Amino acid sequence: MKKLSTFLTLLFLVGTLPLLSGCGKSKEQPGQSSAKPLGPAESMTVMIDGVSNQKMEAVWEFLPASYQTDINGLVKEFATKMDPEMYNGTFQTAQRLTKLLKDKKAYILKNQTIKGLPVPPDKVDQFWDPTISLLNTIVQSDISNLDKLKDFDGGKFLSTTGNQLAKSVISISDLIPTKENEPSFSEKMKQTKVTVVSTEGDTATIKIEAPGEEPKEETMVKVEGKWIPKNLADNWKSKMEEAHQKLAELTPEKVTAQKEQTLAGLKKMNEVLAQLENAKTEEEFNQTLTPIVAPVAMFAPMLMMQMGQSMMGAPQGGPMTLGGPQSLGESNAADPETVVTIVIDKKLSNAEQDPIIDELIKVVDGANILPNVVGETTVIRVSPVKNVEEFAKKIKFGKTTKVDPKTRSINVELAK
Repeated sequence: MKKLSTFLTLLFLVGTLPLLSGCGKSKEQPGQSSAKPLGPAESMTVMIDGVSNQKMEAVWEFLPASYQTDINGLVKEFATKMDPEMYNGTFQTAQRLTKLLKDKKAYILKNQTIKGLPVPPDKVDQFWDPTISLLNTIVQSDISNLDKLKDFDGGKFLSTTGNQLAKSVISISDLIPTKENEPSFSEKMKQTKVTVVSTEGDTATIKIEAPGEEPKEETMVKVEGKWIPKNLADNWKSKMEEAHQKLAELTPEKVTAQKEQTLAGLKKMNEVLAQLENAKTEEEFNQTLTPIVAPVAMFAPMLMMQMGQSMMGAPQGGPMTLGGPQSLGESNAADPETVVTIVIDKKLSNAEQDPIIDELIKVVDGANILPNVVGETTVIRVSPVKNVEEFAKKIKFGKTTKVDPKTRSINVELAK
């Protein structure tokens, strides 16, 4: 599936990369054939107008016929090599997850761990629906079924799913704040101008000018009667050869070897999704959700601080301070299969955490402990722990209210 996404991404990038440098507005309607062959600037502007108006078939029409054949062939070849149970099962789980994210939005956004992320809650809420819509478009499309993938047609895909994806992407881009009086991404596309600088035979130079952006010149070449960026033409053959080579390496033996692990992971994920789907109350829902998202939430401040240190030129790898997570014990990355997440529905100070950490050090040999406060919840990751249920019996600093071996999490209510 990874290789498939590469080619679909390539399709989208062919249409959108020029937009990043500036786009054009054409008098012709995207998707309509011209009475005469399009010139280098016209080709670019018609394609850009297609993306701007969510008519992504214009991207497909922008490509030479042999390029279209190459893409269709690669996707179909991938489909013949993939295992149906593994491929379809992955998309079915993704469909289930996307539905949960949509249906349980209110519960998720109220989760204290989510609210404790270094992103304003109103921003999460603002981007939530268009992002879920984009994900839903992908997981419900024809590429979600291996039989349909074997009959893949890039033009059809872009004229249906591609149009929906473009709509979601533009909706998300328009939510991104801009400088005062600066047009949104979609408005920039509509206001951009493409002109010809020079032409010599089957080579031309065009200038792309977008509001608020530096003008950019792009070399175009004529391939099979279509004007496309020279960089795309120069690299197409080698990229296709590389893609075919990677597909050749996707042998039945490799697929079979991956299948058992993938299906086991999907089974585990579906069990967790079932718990979340069947939760009758917000409290019950978040008791299952918090241990899952807590590890991500714990590392978010650390990653942001490391990014800040990197930008300021400060050394990295030292102990975290300023209230960030502090790892007690070995600094080596812990094996996820030996990590247990303890969730305490109370915000604990460092002084209140100390006796708990002391107790955990006594019951876990070579303990690696990572405490963190997320919102009004304290989350403590402990490793190495082999048996979650046996470990839970050793907890004396509070009452164990829930033990989930699947998510390797333990909910604890502190003694009063």
